[in-house]
Amino acid sequence: MTNAQQYKPGKGGGGLYNTGQDQVDKGWYAGFGITYMLGYPKETNSVSNDSLGNTYQQDYEAKAKSKFGLMAEIGLFKMTDRKFINYMDYGIAYKWFRGGEDYTVTPSINSIVGVPFEMTGSFGDHLISGNFNVGHRFDKNENTFFVNGLGLNLDYHIITGRTRTATITEKRFENGPNSILGEMHYFFGIGFKTKKRLIIMPIIETPIFAIFPFNHIVSTHQYNNTRFRPILLKVRFMFLKKGSKSCPAVFNPMGIDPNGNGVK
Repeated sequence: MTNAQQYKPGKGGGGLYNTGQDQVDKGWYAGFGITYMLGYPKETNSVSNDSLGNTYQQDYEAKAKSKFGLMAEIGLFKMTDRKFINYMDYGIAYKWFRGGEDYTVTPSINSIVGVPFEMTGSFGDHLISGNFNVGHRFDKNENTFFVNGLGLNLDYHIITGRTRTATITEKRFENGPNSILGEMHYFFGIGFKTKKRLIIMPIIETPIFAIFPFNHIVSTHQYNNTRFRPILLKVRFMFLKKGSKSCPAVFNPMGIDPNGNGVK
């Protein structure tokens, strides 16, 4: 039996010369975008009492003020042809979370409304984050794909700028989250392949589960009397490593392109 007859290709299919190795797209990425702290509409509370036939009441209201911030990220990614978990990335990111609160106390005596007392709170926190994501990639066609999945982020507040408001009676109050946060998040992206070794992928991401500190799985961030949901909107530029399966073919006098495909 000749050497050619003894050769058996791997069972995995794909890969260079069909040897069973997984075909992959991998490389590094850089992303830029905005953050949006989506605030719960408001918190309210009323306190009243009677004294000598007069009714005294104070109505408390705290309205969340949503604001935009900035973010940037860098890391590595890998995509395979596996059926389920076929996308993975990890990296570091910078996030700037901004928001505020309008706090009002309105007094009244015997239903006659007095002059309201108002305060304004705000926050602007700068964070460094480590991220790890896995998910499923669905190819719409040769140039477009969808990705959705779950990830973990560990955030550290490097700079905090917070202005307090007063506490609404009998309502939970925090001047801001802990300096270290561990969360599980969900992400969804749409990838567009270009004619060069570049993939452009817009992504939306938001936390869904608090891991550290564990606060009854609440995935929003408390500032003063109101809570905010971080939403990350970013565009990721993914640079394919030479030899990735989605790299564009180049002319080769031997008739074999960089992906191992011969003349058809």
